[in-house]
Amino acid sequence: MSQDWKQLAIKARKIYDDSLQETLKLFPFDKALQDKYNNLPSAIGKDTSDYGAPAKHPYKVYLSTLPKSVLDVTEKDPAELLQDLKSRKITCLEVLKCYFHAAIVASKLTNCVQEFLPKEAHEFAKQLDENYDTLKDTPLFGLPFSIKEMIPFKNRSVTHGSLCYLDRIVDYNADIVNILLKNGAYPFVRTTNPQSLMMLECVSFMHGRTVNTFNSDLTSGGSSGGEGVLNGLYASTFGLGSDIGGSIRSPAAFNGIYGLRSTLGRLPTADYYSCQMGSESILSVTGPLSRSLKMIELVMKTIIDSKPWLIDPTLASIEWRPNTQKKYKIGILKSDNIVNPLPPIQRGLKIVEEKLGRLPNIELIEFEPYHHERTMPILGKLYFEDGARDFRSTLTNGEPLLEQTTWAIDGALDLDIQEQWKWNLEKQKYRKEYLKHWVGYENLDAVIAPVGPNVAPKHNTARYWGYTCQWNLLDYPVIVVPVTIVDEKLDQRDANYKPLNEIDEYIYNAYDDPKSFSDAPVNLSVVGLRNTDEKLIEIAKILQKEIGNIFE
Repeated sequence: MSQDWKQLAIKARKIYDDSLQETLKLFPFDKALQDKYNNLPSAIGKDTSDYGAPAKHPYKVYLSTLPKSVLDVTEKDPAELLQDLKSRKITCLEVLKCYFHAAIVASKLTNCVQEFLPKEAHEFAKQLDENYDTLKDTPLFGLPFSIKEMIPFKNRSVTHGSLCYLDRIVDYNADIVNILLKNGAYPFVRTTNPQSLMMLECVSFMHGRTVNTFNSDLTSGGSSGGEGVLNGLYASTFGLGSDIGGSIRSPAAFNGIYGLRSTLGRLPTADYYSCQMGSESILSVTGPLSRSLKMIELVMKTIIDSKPWLIDPTLASIEWRPNTQKKYKIGILKSDNIVNPLPPIQRGLKIVEEKLGRLPNIELIEFEPYHHERTMPILGKLYFEDGARDFRSTLTNGEPLLEQTTWAIDGALDLDIQEQWKWNLEKQKYRKEYLKHWVGYENLDAVIAPVGPNVAPKHNTARYWGYTCQWNLLDYPVIVVPVTIVDEKLDQRDANYKPLNEIDEYIYNAYDDPKSFSDAPVNLSVVGLRNTDEKLIEIAKILQKEIGNIFE
């Protein structure tokens, strides 16, 4: 596309605005809600280079803006709402209207929606209502869900954050979208993702900047940042993201919800768009995000029960296997010995250790990291094997590199084929050594670890992703679980802390005061060996039962 990037950014904003107006025509606000909406502080600026003036705590404004009739639907656990839909206590169109109103308010407050899908969603919900008797038993009957912008949806452009692809209109749905459609759920919004996808932020010239659900001074996470926020506000029943270095887990954690980085080969993802398509050194996986752990499990089961390996030849033919295990041996990883967790994360680990330690069916041990310092040198070569040439080629229209993108690709080397082979051999060698280390703990079921050294960082300061990309390198599944919220009294800095190294010092200094991170959720990871996704969900259920709802 030959247009100047600023013209393309205007076009991208128009696509959003047109989809919003179309949504409001089909699902109009009443006067009271329209007046409130007009006066909301906005994270959407005058153009996509402007980040607006969002409210300090978007979730508080969100809850005070939407009427009770909407919140009665959207605040209900989607698994319970599903039963209301199946018993026809509420219609699909009524549910869709509530979720659209919630998503419109959420988007103005946080800039989390790339595009609304009013016509398609309206038609699908209408068909579900009209064919209730024949479709009511579909597993996900009537649930509107959100999809990350990089996931193909028919008749929509897929840019994965690069303006030059604004005219790349796809003529198909991703396999995973079609599977969910057949099972009664349907996309109603497409959510924001960042330039290049390779950052734990969510900012691009496609949309601007997506801010955190709980504190707009903090990042939403990335690259599935829009998914994290929309689901963090309960403005979607569940969402689909992708993860190559933490892109499901960081947005889920930073916005206080559940998110599953599935094992490679369990869910279809081969038809997603990104830069460097065709590279197989470190592959992205897909997975669900939701405030409902029941939905995470149901979505996984529904997709895998559809036998997606008969559609996508890259998948393993592994059925969904309900985990019936009663006793678990769980390790606690307290630090990767590169960057130490900050006070809120340390306290979260202690909470989990205390809660699980008193259960008769849980054996806790301390898990030592195995040479995590080897991970980033390997990934630093394999994430951008071409020296980021493919990504840089998307900037030919003059689109500037953003600060976080610059940091992500800094030092990327253009490897010849022998060098690629070398680093892939290093990857396989490390994977084998790490497996031996894990198995050495004898019957270890899972490891609980930080998602990152901090809760959601301030904008442009997410400079360490070792706690997430570690498991991408190993291809271990991970589910992130809410544990607590930053406490301004309990999470004070240690004035005598001595940093381990330069990056540890940077991360520690970025945690200037717990007040800066007010209301931020603290999530932790539950990590397992490959293809133990079902087991991780069962362990997450134990944590959920012991910890309860951190927002109550």
